[in-house]
Amino acid sequence: MNSDLFPGTLEDSTWRPEKCTFAEYTPDMMMECLRAVPYLSIGDSLGEQVYTYIRDELKKAGYGEDVPMRQVWSPSTSVPYFQSDRNGKNQNDFMTQVAEFATISIGAWDIGVHWCGTDEFYDGLKAKVLKYKALLKPGARLALYNIHYIYPDKCGEKSTWCRTCNPIGKVTAYREIVQMVAACTSTGLLDTYPITKEGRNSSIDGLHYRNQVVKPKANIVMNMMCGSDVKGNNKLGLWYPNIECNEAEAKARWRRDPVANVHSEGCPDYANKYGCPNDGGAAAQKYLEHEEEKARQKAAEEAAKAAGVQTNVATNAPQKEEAGTELPLCKKHEDLFPGKLHDFQWVPEKCRLKFYTKQEIAQCLERKPFAAIGDSLGEQFVLYLRRAGVSMSAKFVQSASVQWDSLTLSSKKTGYQDFTDYVTKEVEYAVLSFGIWDIGVHWCGVEDFYHKLKAKILKYRSMLKPSAEMVLHNLHYINTEKSAESWVKDCNPHAKLVVYREMVQMAAACTGTKMINTFPLTLEGSEHTRDGVHYNDSVVKPKVNILMNMMCGADGEGGDRLEPWVPPMECNEEAAMERWLAVPEANRFSRGCPDFLNEFGCSNDGGDALRRYTDRREAGKKKEERAKGVTRENGAQQEEVTSAELPLCKK
Repeated sequence: MNSDLFPGTLEDSTWRPEKCTFAEYTPDMMMECLRAVPYLSIGDSLGEQVYTYIRDELKKAGYGEDVPMRQVWSPSTSVPYFQSDRNGKNQNDFMTQVAEFATISIGAWDIGVHWCGTDEFYDGLKAKVLKYKALLKPGARLALYNIHYIYPDKCGEKSTWCRTCNPIGKVTAYREIVQMVAACTSTGLLDTYPITKEGRNSSIDGLHYRNQVVKPKANIVMNMMCGSDVKGNNKLGLWYPNIECNEAEAKARWRRDPVANVHSEGCPDYANKYGCPNDGGAAAQKYLEHEEEKARQKAAEEAAKAAGVQTNVATNAPQKEEAGTELPLCKKHEDLFPGKLHDFQWVPEKCRLKFYTKQEIAQCLERKPFAAIGDSLGEQFVLYLRRAGVSMSAKFVQSASVQWDSLTLSSKKTGYQDFTDYVTKEVEYAVLSFGIWDIGVHWCGVEDFYHKLKAKILKYRSMLKPSAEMVLHNLHYINTEKSAESWVKDCNPHAKLVVYREMVQMAAACTGTKMINTFPLTLEGSEHTRDGVHYNDSVVKPKVNILMNMMCGADGEGGDRLEPWVPPMECNEEAAMERWLAVPEANRFSRGCPDFLNEFGCSNDGGDALRRYTDRREAGKKKEERAKGVTRENGAQQEEVTSAELPLCKK
């Protein structure tokens, strides 16, 4: 990391490092710098945003078009476009004869729509860096952008592919790949990840940022080019990762990463569709043709809609394939997705999902008494039914972590009433939900979680009566940015969530247990969470209706039932465990997450660790309140303390 720059805070389009200061460039300073150090921006739109900001600032200051800076469009390792800008104008002469400072920004496409695997990305990026180094004139400097922070939940409402293409765990792996390329090509890095992470509210679409973030990035580039005085003095240095070039070991590690080495579910796969070689832009050209065809279809559909003709395009209401023909009922779990969340309903694109009235839910539960067993994610089913007034035959059995052995206690809201008889004698349909505690505050390692989850599944199956059905609820999307509690963010890194979701699926596969999977629904409704983990009724109601369709079918009496989800994997625990153990984020206690299980032990303690942690936390709050009282008394003295002027940022 450009170490002096970080940590810091983002204030009024200015990045303020804690350790140092750097120059804020005016348009006149930018122009003076560019005349001395002509600038070339190479790569994708993330790097292009800095180029565009500088260009626009100079235009507003009256400098016109004759500015010594250029842009070369080469957004992916499999889409070269080595010499031309977005308008197709060849920039070879500027690149080879004029540019004194160049930046390369490549990676966002390769994570998502141009995904071709970690090996291909590493080899392709390394080849591009070396090629551009060879093309630039002697003495010109080259900086490699690392991939910045991406907010999948900030993608536009219509850009579901933006959400599905950019899981944070994959971003983490690809950032490491960029660092290894820098180490193995002796190239300095330009890393603005902390600024983009700080600038969540300035994200336009999850990937690109407004000028509040782009301006500080441009100022960092200018300080690298021309220093604090525009004369080349006190230049800000590039970051050289403190890692050895060990390609073979790194590639083997990346190949074992289950997040980095799959094409993200729901992400357009046009690189794999059109081929992954460095093809001189053929794949991109085919994609552009594909996009143009989609635009023509959309225009035709809008014209048809204006003329009052029904089309088979997903909208905010249940659709018809043709005039007078309804979509078929949803019968397979996988047919539920993709879809759209609208007005407390989930509207699949491929089929029609029945939505239950309160009376129909009550009738279903009368025929099939229900239990949600596990953590509060499963409890939300029962809480919704309670609010709807139809919870007489629906109970929540609290067993929040695989570490807890209190198998038949109800929620503390009901005074820890024992529901053993209800579970063993009455329940006809049960949902198990585990994992959210075990990712974070109850983390005891992937091996411990997997084996204890399997044991819980088998134990509950043996407790239920023979006619009862049981499904396993997979972990849903966690929007850590929506949580007011910092520990929620710290406890739930996305890469760990991905691994734990796969472990739940493997446990299902190896115990012959079917599943209910609502991850795409919670991803689509990620703004409807009150704390990052639990969701409002706009999401919970569709989840309950999916459950009702699984329990009682479209007719409410067992006809046309929605099939549970069967994970598309074989039971291969040994290979899977080796893969999970190779993911760093899954195999350590997340920094900043309350570590009360590791402190109190990972035994099946019936909740004693939780109670001890709660007591300790309350004591800590009282201590903080007492300390604040002392601080207020000494406030006048504290205000008089000022820090010395910070030095200039140099690295």
